[in-house]
Amino acid sequence: MIDNPYAPPQATAGTTSGDTRLSPPLWNPSAAVAWCLLFGIMFGSCIHMKNWQMLGQPAKAAASKRWLIGSALLFLVSFTLVFAMPESGPVGTFNFFFGFAVIIAWYFISARDQIRFVASRYGKTYQHRSWGTPLLYGLLVITGAGIVGAIAGIVTAVANRAA
Repeated sequence: MIDNPYAPPQATAGTTSGDTRLSPPLWNPSAAVAWCLLFGIMFGSCIHMKNWQMLGQPAKAAASKRWLIGSALLFLVSFTLVFAMPESGPVGTFNFFFGFAVIIAWYFISARDQIRFVASRYGKTYQHRSWGTPLLYGLLVITGAGIVGAIAGIVTAVANRAA
């Protein structure tokens, strides 16, 4: 574990003094899981990666980064499938349920560990980071994906009409 100025040696698991200066600034890991339902697992895994970095846990940050990369690849594949087979309604349904299953797997394999870690080390008395910037980025990514999807849909429709 890397020395962390926010985790002094006298701080032990389960003890909270109420002094938020003893903790690094963190985004609420439980809220990150909830926001995944709107913004997807890339959002939550990125937030958890940044939290692990602040907590001085590079191995756990690297694991969250792998979830981030994997979920980005999954998004690209599912996005591509929707446009590769536009007539197939089941693809969209499969993508929805598969994406939801991945979020549940991520929660039990990775996210729950951070929720428990923060709760046992700091309780609720840690410096809470503002959600403004991450939520803005999440909104921009969703809007960008929607625009790209709309353009791809128009191009596909025009190409099918010309054929």
